[in-house]
Amino acid sequence: MSKETKFLSIAIGLLQGIYREEGITNKTADSMDADRLYKYVRLVNDKYVDKAAKRTNEVDYPAGNDRNRFHHNGIISPDVPLGNVFVETRTSGVGTPAQVKFFKLLQEEEPATFDRVNGKITMIRDMTGFDGCLSRKLPVGRYVIEVSKGSEYEIITDDIEITEGVFSRKTYDLNRFVNLESEGWISGELHHHCVYSSPVFGGDDDVVETPEQVANSMMASGLSYGALSDHHIILSHSAWKANKRDNFIPIISKEISTSNGHVMAMGVPVDVIYAIPDDRNRTDKYLRNEFVRITDEIKENGGLAQINHPRDLQRSISWNPDFEDMLDIFETMEIWNGSNPMMAGSTNDAAMNLWNRCMQRGLFLPATTGSDTHNICADDYHVLFDEVMDTMDAIRANEQELSREYSDETGVMLEIGEKLLPILEKWAETCLSSGCVRTYINFDVTEPRENTHNPEYIMNRLRLGRSFLTNGPILLTKVNGKIPGHNVRLTEGKKRIDKLTVEIKLLANRPLKTLELSTENGVYKEIELCAEKKDGFYDYSMELEEAIPDGKYLYFIARDDCTNLAITNPVIINR
Repeated sequence: MSKETKFLSIAIGLLQGIYREEGITNKTADSMDADRLYKYVRLVNDKYVDKAAKRTNEVDYPAGNDRNRFHHNGIISPDVPLGNVFVETRTSGVGTPAQVKFFKLLQEEEPATFDRVNGKITMIRDMTGFDGCLSRKLPVGRYVIEVSKGSEYEIITDDIEITEGVFSRKTYDLNRFVNLESEGWISGELHHHCVYSSPVFGGDDDVVETPEQVANSMMASGLSYGALSDHHIILSHSAWKANKRDNFIPIISKEISTSNGHVMAMGVPVDVIYAIPDDRNRTDKYLRNEFVRITDEIKENGGLAQINHPRDLQRSISWNPDFEDMLDIFETMEIWNGSNPMMAGSTNDAAMNLWNRCMQRGLFLPATTGSDTHNICADDYHVLFDEVMDTMDAIRANEQELSREYSDETGVMLEIGEKLLPILEKWAETCLSSGCVRTYINFDVTEPRENTHNPEYIMNRLRLGRSFLTNGPILLTKVNGKIPGHNVRLTEGKKRIDKLTVEIKLLANRPLKTLELSTENGVYKEIELCAEKKDGFYDYSMELEEAIPDGKYLYFIARDDCTNLAITNPVIINR
């Protein structure tokens, strides 16, 4: 499946999800498929998109075609005039790696009113090094700078003018408004690729970053642990373990390719291989036995066996629906893959539905996230997005003519342009790259650090579901004093408990809208959120008294939209 076809498949699914949430039946969108839409897009591009007018080697475009293209980490042509910038990021006066995003301002834009959702992806993602320093070149012009370091730090916004031949310097002191490690929580990344997944090492993914660069990128996102999970190979293990630091725990891993899904072998020092059969020997019995064999091998070697993106669009990397009855061979499930937004109609939404169905039949597979990053600069998606925007410009300019012969395709693409592309643009500039989605695990603060800050302990906490998932908010919950993954008993001696005491610590560096209380049967309570920003963050914490819900599993979701969302693992209610 090409990137273009996959993007259109995702867009169709998300559009269908929007209609379902709105209670609208749209037969045209429901019957549309990506191959048909891709043929239409190619026709539009061949007939109407002026290739010469794109002028991709220029920085600024004239009126009517002013979409800036910033790819290859910001350097789009050797002929573009450049300036130099040096950025230093610190906490408590000490240099620390942090994420730095540069947004090139268009001619009509001002820093004070800049909105990243402007139909033109101009973001350049970079990061300061392990010492907190970044020195690089940028095309001349005015920029908005966004400096961040994950969920626990204030997001800093600034602006800068880059001038040819001039050296500009910026220093930022990051405000860490909460230190969750002191409260027994650390965040990490479970699904990331590096150059060892590339053809250089026998893979087929276009990845260029070294393990050290990946570790730097993870730490810049505020992560304390990370698994490097390359395809087909474990040659990266020694290079990955070399990135161990006092404040970063590398976990060796491998993403095993099968013909019916991707299996994560986390923490396994040996090369576990799924033997894909030829067509003559391809039977359900063989395939099932191979899954049992490799998951047994993972566990026997002290590893964690996880099913990754179980509802991907590509059949070969999506879990076979006929095998749902044997999901109990896994220990965790990746329900939130960073290559897609968590929205109705997405593959993540389908994975979360599968997770809920497992709980409905009594199987609790603790949920995890993983960015699935193949490019820490996150600029490969930008090329695709810009091409889609060019196509949309052409469709709008020739709507009447196109609608006569391609009414359905034109209508669906215009709906995608209106309803989806703005949120996908925001998502692309907010939620791609290392640690864009992260899994916080809880550890015992009374234990010595060496007992808790190691791969084996982290994997055990993941197995138990002592965790929450986020691309922004901090969502710490207790139900009758129990955190996610624990059992909540409804009897104390002979006394029956008829209410639950819920403690919620909910902090965010961007505003939130709602808090949802959910069971495996769906959302049973939604709370609107309101708070004023103070000291760089919003505090939505609260305590609730709740009736016993109709379900065995109780979990929580805090959200604004798909770019600012947190999901806890459930507590298990013992009736």
